[in-house]
Amino acid sequence: MNHSLYILSLTSLGLVGCQSDKSDTSQTSGAVEYVSPDLNGDGSINILVLGTSASISGQEGFSAAQVAVELSNILDGDPAFTGDVSVRAEDIHTSQAVTIGLGQAGDEYTYSHYSHSLLQYYYWPEDAGTRMDNLSGGLEHDWDYVVIAADPFIVSTTPGYYALGAHKVASKVAEGGAQPLLMMVWDPDQADATIDHFEEVTYRTADGAAVALSAVPAGLAWAALTDEQRDEASGHPTPGGAYLSAASIYSHITQTSAGDSEYQYDSDMAEVALDTVSQARDQAHYEGDFLFDSPFARCGITDEQLTYNHTGSSSENGILEGLSWVFDQADETLESGEEPLITFNYGRANTNFEPEKRYQIDPDRFQYSFGFPMQDNGNHGDTSMLYGLDKRDGGVINDTDLGVASYMIDESELPYGRAIPIRTLFAQLREVNPEQSAYRDSWHMHRDLDKASAAYMYTMLTNKCALGEEPADATTSDWYTWSAHKIGCSTAWTVMYLDGNSPF
Repeated sequence: MNHSLYILSLTSLGLVGCQSDKSDTSQTSGAVEYVSPDLNGDGSINILVLGTSASISGQEGFSAAQVAVELSNILDGDPAFTGDVSVRAEDIHTSQAVTIGLGQAGDEYTYSHYSHSLLQYYYWPEDAGTRMDNLSGGLEHDWDYVVIAADPFIVSTTPGYYALGAHKVASKVAEGGAQPLLMMVWDPDQADATIDHFEEVTYRTADGAAVALSAVPAGLAWAALTDEQRDEASGHPTPGGAYLSAASIYSHITQTSAGDSEYQYDSDMAEVALDTVSQARDQAHYEGDFLFDSPFARCGITDEQLTYNHTGSSSENGILEGLSWVFDQADETLESGEEPLITFNYGRANTNFEPEKRYQIDPDRFQYSFGFPMQDNGNHGDTSMLYGLDKRDGGVINDTDLGVASYMIDESELPYGRAIPIRTLFAQLREVNPEQSAYRDSWHMHRDLDKASAAYMYTMLTNKCALGEEPADATTSDWYTWSAHKIGCSTAWTVMYLDGNSPF
C-alpha cells in the first residue's frame, strides 16, 4: 500500500491532508461485525476533520492536524477496506486585517480579526463560497464523514455559542450527503473535573441539531486512560491524544477496534477507545434542563409587565423600537422603569467608544443587564461586522460578540450580564437575504436587525417568542421582517438550551 502525507495549498482552506491508494472492499473484520466507513459507497473513504490550532483564550486549541494523520494511518492499515483513503484536516483558526469605521463619523482603523469559533469559521467572508462548497462535498472530495472539533475554551465558557456554530456546520455538511460527527474535546490542562461538562455540552449539542449529528466520545476515552497512559507534550491534543481521538472516530464509524489495523500505535489505547464508544451508545449523558451560568443563559422572567432602562443613545433607541414592536405581539407589556427592581438594563458594551453609554451591572437596580457590541460604521460595516464575531485586535476585548461575553465572564458580571450577539444575528439575516444590510442609513442599524435583537432579548427574558403567522410571499419586506423575528427567537433558544430545534 502506498501512503503519503502532504499539505494541500488552498488559499481559502489551509488543509492538511493524508492520502493513500487502495482497492476492493470487505464488510467483515474478524469475528466482529464491521461497518464499512465508505458511507456513500463510491469505493473510497473521504473524511474531513475540523479543529483549531489556537484558542480564543490565547491558550491551546484542539488541532485537527495530527488527528487526521493518525486516522489516515489507521484507515490505511485497515485490512477490511482496500479502497482509496483521504483524510484532510482544516484549521478553523485564521486571521485577516480588516478596515473598520468607528463611530458615527466613520473614522477608519485597520485591525487584525481572528477566527476561533465554529460560527466565525462558518461566516468568515474570505472565500466563503469555496468553504461552503468544501463542507458540502462539492470540491475535490465527496466526504463520507466530517468530524467537527472546537475550541475547548469556548465549549467550556460559552457552550451556547459553540452549539450554534456546530449546528450551522453540521447542517451544511448534511446538505452534501455526508455524516457530520461532533468530537467531544477535553480541557487542554487535562483536568478530569471538567469532563462532565464537556460530555453534557457535546451530547446536548449533538442531540439538539436539526440534522443527524452523533457525538464521538474522545474526551470520555481520554478520561478513561490511566495517568501512565496519558502523554504530556506541547500542543493539544498530545500525540497520544491525537491517536486516541482518531481511534475513537474509527471505532465510532466501523464499530471495531483501531487495534485491528496494520498500523500499530498503542493497542491498549485502541481498546479503551472501542470500549468507550461502545458503552457511550447506551449511556445517558445528561439529564434535566441545561443549567449553566453564562452570558447566554435564560433569565426565566414570568412577570406580566417587564420594565427596561437604557442610556438613551440612538442605538439603544433603535433597539427600543424593536422591543416595542415585539411586545406589541406578546402577552406581556413593556414599560420604562423608574424604580428598582427594573427587569433589565441594556446598552452598548464597548469600552473603546463612549463608555458612559455602556450597559450597567447593578443588581440592586436591575435584575439583568444586556450588552451588545456597538455596530461598526456603515462605510465598511456590512463586511467588517461579519469578521467581528470572535476577536479583533483593537486594544479591547468587548467589541465583538464573543468579546462581550468574555468580558462579562472576566469581570464577574454573571449571573446578571447577558450578551446580545448582534453581529451573529446580522450574519444570519444576511444568510437568508444576501442583499441584507446591517444599516438603515450610514450609521444606524437596520430596523430588521433591531427587531432581531429585540426578539432575541424577549426570548432570553421570557423563554417565549411572540412570532406571528409567516407571510405567504417570501420575497416581500414583511417576510424578511418576520424572518428576522424568527432568527432572534431561535438564536436565543439555541444559545440557552444548545437546541437547534426551537418550538417557534
